[in-house]
Amino acid sequence: ELYNLDYDKITNFRREITPSGKSRSFINDTPVSLSILQHISSNFIEIYSQFQSNSLKIEEKQIEMIDKLSSSSAILKDYQDIFHTYNDLRKKIEQMERDHQMSDAEEEYLKYQISEIESSNLLEGEKEKIESKLFLLENSSSIVELMSESYSLLSEDNGVNDSLLKIQNRLNKLSGSSKEITNIQERFSSLIIEINDLENEIKTIHDNIDLDPAILNKHIDRIDQINNLLSKHGKSNIRELLDLLEEMKIRLISSSDYQNILLKETEKLKLLEDSLLNSAKMLRKSRSKVIPGFKKSIENYLKKLGIKDPVFDVLILEREEFSLNGKDSIRFMFSANKGSDPQEIHKVASGGELSRLLLCCSYLDEIDTGVSGEIAYLMSDMMKSMSSEKQIISVTHLPQIASKADAHFKVYKIEDNNRTVSKIKKLVIDERVEEIAKMLSGKTVTEVSISNAKELLSL
Repeated sequence: ELYNLDYDKITNFRREITPSGKSRSFINDTPVSLSILQHISSNFIEIYSQFQSNSLKIEEKQIEMIDKLSSSSAILKDYQDIFHTYNDLRKKIEQMERDHQMSDAEEEYLKYQISEIESSNLLEGEKEKIESKLFLLENSSSIVELMSESYSLLSEDNGVNDSLLKIQNRLNKLSGSSKEITNIQERFSSLIIEINDLENEIKTIHDNIDLDPAILNKHIDRIDQINNLLSKHGKSNIRELLDLLEEMKIRLISSSDYQNILLKETEKLKLLEDSLLNSAKMLRKSRSKVIPGFKKSIENYLKKLGIKDPVFDVLILEREEFSLNGKDSIRFMFSANKGSDPQEIHKVASGGELSRLLLCCSYLDEIDTGVSGEIAYLMSDMMKSMSSEKQIISVTHLPQIASKADAHFKVYKIEDNNRTVSKIKKLVIDERVEEIAKMLSGKTVTEVSISNAKELLSL
């Protein structure tokens, strides 16, 4: 809705990258910029690799994770409803304060502008009606002449109307002779009625055209007055001028009765601020409840994943100002070494440590360099559990992780006309066994590795 894109139950994200390096992005076959594709897809897709994750580096994502764990969505929505109302009123007060800063001369000029527009008694659509009348008046002589000639051609002796009546009289002598002739008679009767109507309308136009120059000058003066006002205020139509008039009136009232209005609006803002503060405290209380359990669970999983003395913590600091997510500033803190004080994770976590942190956080909220077989088994079990709720695509060289997948695709390269081309194919069951066996034993596949691969794949 934000980007005016069509959508349905199934939404397709597509990015085409050419050999030259140029790319095009689409959402449901509608071309979009890469930034729009990234913005929308970030709600559905998270890429986990060393040093690459929004979830642990961006504070908003950290807050979102804590809120999901604490089931704070209802409290957060109530807070945000108040926050939007509070923010709108605060901006209104700021605008009032800016508008009030008028000198006496500015206030007098504003009164003059209001009076000038009001005294013109503008009516929406008036300009278009006068312009239509002006066309008739400015061309009255030629219009009267043409209408007179047209009327004569229709109504005079041997004119169109007279000729049609003569034809009708002749056709009447053949009345009832055939269906075709009867049809022609009826059509002539309709035609004569239509011609009579046209004759009357032409006469009406002819009789109503006023050739008085005073009326013409009156309309010209009125159009000039309207156009001058439009030009002066930079507007394109009377509706915009009338809207401007209301804005200037409000500004004048705000200026003259500024203190009373400002006092009332400020009192409203104070009440909203109190409500916002109470709601923010409820949010903090809800978030704080889950942090001890979250911290303990992360540390336990990190130990199982091979980090001997992990320290993980979540700090909640109070902001000076209200934000869309409350008055809390959240920091994920981490230390992998005994005796070291935890610091913000992006400052201290190594690539392997960050990958494991990501996996633990993602696992609790609902990647494979230098890990041992035992740790790989635990990671694979965690990823398998997560895959029951969301789609997981893993690029891995670890057989313990690969074997948990429901489907396997092999990425490989071939030479084609002296060019190296990357390919991908879905593997059938025998190919799956062979590739897992290669991961276990290297290029030379043995009977033992085949057996182990089948065991991993539960075949």
